[in-house]
Amino acid sequence: MKTRNMLWLLWGVSFAGVAADVLPVASVTRSPAAGTYQADASIQAVTQSVLSAQVQGRVLHLAVRAGDRVKAGQLIARIDDRELGAAEASSQAAIAEAQANLVKAEFDLKRSQALAKQNFVSSSAVEQNDAQVKALRARVEALRAGAGAASASRSHTVVTAPYDGLVAATHLEAGDMAMPGKPIVTVFQPGALRAVAYLPEAQLAAVQVALARNTMPEVEIGGKVVAGVRTTVLPAADPTTRTTEVRIDLPASAVAAPGQFARARFAVGEAQRLAIPQATVLKRGELTAAYVKTADGRFQQRQIRVGERLSDGRVEVLAGLKAGESVALDPIKAAIAAASK
Repeated sequence: MKTRNMLWLLWGVSFAGVAADVLPVASVTRSPAAGTYQADASIQAVTQSVLSAQVQGRVLHLAVRAGDRVKAGQLIARIDDRELGAAEASSQAAIAEAQANLVKAEFDLKRSQALAKQNFVSSSAVEQNDAQVKALRARVEALRAGAGAASASRSHTVVTAPYDGLVAATHLEAGDMAMPGKPIVTVFQPGALRAVAYLPEAQLAAVQVALARNTMPEVEIGGKVVAGVRTTVLPAADPTTRTTEVRIDLPASAVAAPGQFARARFAVGEAQRLAIPQATVLKRGELTAAYVKTADGRFQQRQIRVGERLSDGRVEVLAGLKAGESVALDPIKAAIAAASK
């Protein structure tokens, strides 16, 4: 009795005297609704890059941390370039030496050609000088190409951001050894996101039919549902899992982060579903219930199991209710009315 009196005090006198027969109710109905298939998904950035080292060397400076915003061309990391600098200087010195030898060979060729006209040297001597000039010219070109490669390798010791974005993660620290292909940082553009799900072969055909009718899937992220703006079904399936990757582009208004869990809902036709208005569902911790109006006009709490929310504002009932029953539209007032009996 004390518990009942406390309940009245907590909810105030405005609810005192609420009669069960005046509380509005809604019918539990079974009606056609769009069938759906739900699949776990994860959020990805449409534009995401793993910046890796292209040369070997010790990381002298890491200029960013996870969460930092970067601009295109901004310094990300600097790798020790002393060995590459020495190789580049050696290449330049070799070019200078080869060019000097080429100049001398060209002079000798011109002199031998002049002497040949006066029959002071043989034609074979001229041909020999000409071959030497051609060989030295080829050597100079080869050394220049090598110097260009050395210069390019040295430029790879400075890692910069490819576009404006956010740093998702860093994989090396200052002092670590960078190796070709070893990741340094991961960056992404936060403005364009997508949800990626993997559909089994049994569901793929029905989903593709709905997509052909321009029925876009919905994506639930952190309790909020957003509609996809574009869906891409990859043309090949994974031979190990027998699933096909489906990418759902999200609107710019979607609030999410790469790696976040999501749930994708795909339309797969129409089915008969038992449903009640969302307002009739009472949730208290692990308890999900509704107040059902009995034959004698009273309200009785009944535990139910609900499914997904439908597009018309109702929620699917999987267990606990039958078609034709009536549930209170205001479960709080129904609880007070039940307690007053």
